[in-house]
Amino acid sequence: MNLESVFPAFSLIDYIFCGVLQLLIIWSWSHHFRIFAKIKRTQNPDFEFREPVSVVIAARNEIANVTANLELWLNQDYPQFEVIVVDDGSTDETSEFLVAKMQENPKLKLVYLDPQYVKMHGKKIALTLAFKKAAYKHFLLTDADCKPASNQWLKTMAGYFSGGKEIVLGYSPYEKRNGFLNALIRYETLLTALNYFGYALNGKPYMGVGRNLAYSRNIYDQAHGFASHSHLPAGDDDLFVQSAATAQNTAICIQSQAFTISTPKNTFKAWWRQKRRHLWVGKFYTSKIRRMLAVYPILQIKFIAIIIAWFFFTAAWWYPLVILCIKFIPEWIIKAGKAKILESRDLIPWIPVLSIFNLFFYFVSGIGAFFAKKPKW
Repeated sequence: MNLESVFPAFSLIDYIFCGVLQLLIIWSWSHHFRIFAKIKRTQNPDFEFREPVSVVIAARNEIANVTANLELWLNQDYPQFEVIVVDDGSTDETSEFLVAKMQENPKLKLVYLDPQYVKMHGKKIALTLAFKKAAYKHFLLTDADCKPASNQWLKTMAGYFSGGKEIVLGYSPYEKRNGFLNALIRYETLLTALNYFGYALNGKPYMGVGRNLAYSRNIYDQAHGFASHSHLPAGDDDLFVQSAATAQNTAICIQSQAFTISTPKNTFKAWWRQKRRHLWVGKFYTSKIRRMLAVYPILQIKFIAIIIAWFFFTAAWWYPLVILCIKFIPEWIIKAGKAKILESRDLIPWIPVLSIFNLFFYFVSGIGAFFAKKPKW
């Protein structure tokens, strides 16, 4: 066998491709090590924190979810709290059900936005009215279609308010189901959480998810609530965090007992719409944050495009294959370690494949979101 046919000498084009790709690898690795490295299990809450908390849940036509999850919210292991469900003009039996339950449990409160009198609808006005009725100075937010992972959810999230923290970023994974779509949705949620946790720990908090987010009345008032983005149909979580969070006042909660489990979309079309809506809000991020978040996906897209081109121009297909492995294996190992922390071990074998598919959907839906008109929530 002629070894030169198997191991041909590096040509000038090979050196160019290899050099460019090595620079992209270094930049990509720096993101993984810098952003993800600080996400560790050792960040524990202070269970001595005992200040009362108002749990706030926005709902609209959520009778099935409210019926299934109400007791999970009310039965939290915490000395003093209330649960405020704000009904944004439901046309089903949500309010009737809650009124009946209020007679049984004094912790439960209901705020109803009557569409005949409240002309402005949406989650932000619903939350604003709930905060006005809240009796306590700390708020813990979730959604009606979410359920707490345990009765330690409230205690664990609230435990991060100690030490002067006023914003707590939680994690809300999607329920595990069969199929590739479910794995892709859960991976995208995992990657999003790793980014906002990692940036927060590096002193640059930029978002949280309203499905599991806590903050104080004090920081809400300082930010003037949702006033800076009240004209937008979304942003009650990420845009609010950007207006209020700092390196000093923000904490993250990665304990599995404090997760809230969400119901995933079951079709690509439904997920596509959801993802495009979320990315649409990104147009209203500050230019600094948009640049910060664009770096990693742009690096990924450039790397994949150049590696594909190298396959066509090189005399040996395994040269770009080696570079591909050099890049993705360490990143795979890093993400696998963080997936274990966030209880997503089953995704680990599929991370390389899911990364490619997620990047494709991010790119395509991001273009769609950029040109989309104001979406309906």
